[in-house]
Amino acid sequence: MTFTNGTNSIMQLSTEPSMRGRVMPLRVGVPLGGTTMGAPIVGWVANYFGPRCSLAVGAGACFTAALVALYVLARRKEPLLD
Repeated sequence: MTFTNGTNSIMQLSTEPSMRGRVMPLRVGVPLGGTTMGAPIVGWVANYFGPRCSLAVGAGACFTAALVALYVLARRKEPLLD
């Protein structure tokens, strides 16, 4: 709950008021959509290769998302917060 509330606050405070209504649905839609797509894949991996491999797939997806986020943030020309 603390993480969710904290990220919501950061997103709302760092977004222009005119764009806030467009950004917040993305904040909710990405985790919900990711679960819908990722859960069957990880379930299939767990069924055929075992739970350790499914955890490895989940960890790999998290590391990949973190690397993409770092790449995008590194290319930004303006600071996140003023």
